[in-house]
Amino acid sequence: MKVLITDGVDRQCAEILERNGFDVTEKPKISKEELKEIIGEFDKLIVRSATKVTSEIIECGKNLKLIGRAGAGVDNIDIEAATRHGIIVMNTPGGNTVSAAEHACGMLMAAARMIPQATAELKAGLWNKKKFTGIELEGKTISIIGLGKIGREVASRMQAFGMKTIAYDPMIPDEYAAHLNIELLPLHENFSRADVITIHSSLNESTRNLISNETFALMKEGVIIINCARGGIVNEEDLADAITSGKVAAAALDVFESEPVNPDNPLLKLERVIVTPHIAASTNEAQQKVAVQIAEQIVEWKQKGKLEGAVNASAVELAQAPGVASYLMLAEKLGSTLAQITPLEAHTMTIRTSGEYLQKYSEVIAAAALKGFLDVRQSSDTNYINVFTMAAEMGITLEQKFEKENPDYTNLIRVELENGTKKRMIGGTVFGDKAIRIVMIDQFLVEFKPEGTIIIYNNIDKPGVIANVTQHLLQHNLNVAYVALSRDEEKLLAMTAIVVDGNVETTLLNEIKQVDGVSEAAVVSI
Repeated sequence: MKVLITDGVDRQCAEILERNGFDVTEKPKISKEELKEIIGEFDKLIVRSATKVTSEIIECGKNLKLIGRAGAGVDNIDIEAATRHGIIVMNTPGGNTVSAAEHACGMLMAAARMIPQATAELKAGLWNKKKFTGIELEGKTISIIGLGKIGREVASRMQAFGMKTIAYDPMIPDEYAAHLNIELLPLHENFSRADVITIHSSLNESTRNLISNETFALMKEGVIIINCARGGIVNEEDLADAITSGKVAAAALDVFESEPVNPDNPLLKLERVIVTPHIAASTNEAQQKVAVQIAEQIVEWKQKGKLEGAVNASAVELAQAPGVASYLMLAEKLGSTLAQITPLEAHTMTIRTSGEYLQKYSEVIAAAALKGFLDVRQSSDTNYINVFTMAAEMGITLEQKFEKENPDYTNLIRVELENGTKKRMIGGTVFGDKAIRIVMIDQFLVEFKPEGTIIIYNNIDKPGVIANVTQHLLQHNLNVAYVALSRDEEKLLAMTAIVVDGNVETTLLNEIKQVDGVSEAAVVSI
């Protein structure tokens, strides 16, 4: 039981492990090349955020059984590669929540009162009282994008300053937010009403470049932007332009798209920007908590087989079974697609599996579908272990149903979403070993490969609709890679899925929605 600890994890971690019979080696400043050379000697690796556990490192870890992250985020670990090799990835969610929340609040107050800038000038021998007239936070509106644990902690602290709290999080029920004295609003209303916007969301395809020129146009003049969540959520070039123009009064960033941050980043040259080097969770208390927590979780695994905080435990075993990986990928894509094509709040989700082969895998298939859905809708990192608890906390009732056979497909997965008044459904299968296909949406039998950028729209079944839609694609210089068409049995309504090369801007999607006969349209990115 040899454990390698890197990144300067608090000493208490090693002490707990050693007391429980583990052979611990600590190398806090190990290089990538040295790590590749020695990782094969160890069966457990514990890291913080600095060590990048890439597929290349994992390939060299011939004896690795577990990778532990002393912290919540696992962005620096290639989970897919670890899963393929049967390696458990474990993190410590919640250990640094308070520290991260306090840092975000501190950054906000410093930005509002220009504290770092005033400090720098005073130390330079200048006394410019008039230059540093700030703003009061009391009575202002703060928008919290993502009401996970950290977002909720920020809300409670800023409410103590007399701020009105609004938020966007599609997975939080209105009643729960109201209990916290937070008003849930659509994303565009958060942008238009907020004096301060603070990000507490994970980075995924739906949140990448969430704060950009397009959303700045919706915001108040003089808004303040705070990002202590993930780099890449804020478009840094667009933010620099917005600060230069005066649209954004100030910004405070702890995270960047590329880290360490490039010295030529334009944000570093702007006086109204406060920056810190990804240290929101870097307090003595937080580092001690996560160090103790990861050690105790590993001891629990050794002594009781308990996998507390495991990110990929369900998938580890199943990913080794022939053919199953393709169905797990299909289930995630079905959940993700369903989340993107419907604005429905999820009250009930039903995952139906058909076919004897899938019967024993129905639970992990349900986890995969739920993960795909939550990755689009949620504000915290999801994995096969935590999705069921997270869904319950968000007010989603999950049902799993199995039927021995389906008349049309040997193995079929269907995901249904219901909110009491409306229901949506999507289904898919795998042809051969790896050919993943969506084969049905609602009442339409429509087959396409769930990959890339896909425009999906419903329309009245009449001539000219698809010609008008493709004309708009041509005007936006978008190439069509594949088209799938379907009509309902009455031949009154139709559905079309168009796979395109490139990104679909909001302007184009709005144009498609205005095409005569089109009733619903959405863009899916997978």
